[in-house]
Amino acid sequence: MKNTKAEMIFSKIFKHLLIYFFLFCSYKAESQNVIVVDSITKVPLSFVAVEFNNTGFYSSIDGKFDLKSAVSDSIKIKLLGYKTQSIITANIQDTIFLRPQSYKLDEIVLTGNPTETKSIKLLKGAKSFGSWPLQPKSEIITSVYPLDKTKNYYINKISIRFSKVIEKKELKNTNVKAYVRIHIYDSDKNKLSEPLYSSEPIDVNSFSKDIAIFDVSEQVLLLKESGIFIGLELIGYYLDSKEQESVNSVIRPQLTSKTNDYFKSNSYLRFVFQNNAQLIPINEIIKKGNPNGREISRNLNIGLELSK
Repeated sequence: MKNTKAEMIFSKIFKHLLIYFFLFCSYKAESQNVIVVDSITKVPLSFVAVEFNNTGFYSSIDGKFDLKSAVSDSIKIKLLGYKTQSIITANIQDTIFLRPQSYKLDEIVLTGNPTETKSIKLLKGAKSFGSWPLQPKSEIITSVYPLDKTKNYYINKISIRFSKVIEKKELKNTNVKAYVRIHIYDSDKNKLSEPLYSSEPIDVNSFSKDIAIFDVSEQVLLLKESGIFIGLELIGYYLDSKEQESVNSVIRPQLTSKTNDYFKSNSYLRFVFQNNAQLIPINEIIKKGNPNGREISRNLNIGLELSK
């Protein structure tokens, strides 16, 4: 009788273990966490682009993503400042190491002359069509062509103003953070060319007027006659490192109808994971949405601090 009772207890334990085993196997089949790190420092890399089949997503703030979400035989791992990797998904284990990549900049000649600086202030915002409802995983890109008084100056700081947004119900939780970053690209024959720099992501206050200031003084970025492109990307909305879905955008970088005496510009929209090479003029989109069909000129409102 004792043996029978012991067998019954063992049978129950075995059944429980078997259930846990199958649940564990099921979990492993449904998700496979991978982390992307710097190959030298081994530090996790935030918001790395995981591209596949003309779509994609970002790794989390702590560099992690679920490989099962990439429904493809291969993926491309991209982050400005690192060498892009194309990897067969079946070969991925638990860690992806990205190698830093340096970009070739023009030769710089240092002189003993005192530094001359120019501060180009943000312009007055437009009364109508005065901001752009930036969506997650999209980028508003502005060309900057210097006029004579700012040619061959170095860019120290870039300022971008965001319009105040009152739709608090869209995020439902005011602790949700909207992460943005800027990208700077070279210009070749008035077209977007090589990437030069990508900032660390920062969070922007969605519910008050906010000015994001990006210090790029250590990057030695020259404002040549051929110009540059400055891109502002909304990565997405996050709460406690988890991405949050939002139907409507509550991040609106300010647009201006004014011009200044320091540079000429044109603004475009680009979707990060779709038609990467296609830049859609902002003014064309505004014109289509304008019932009167009249010409409207708007550009991303950018302030610059320059030195020479």
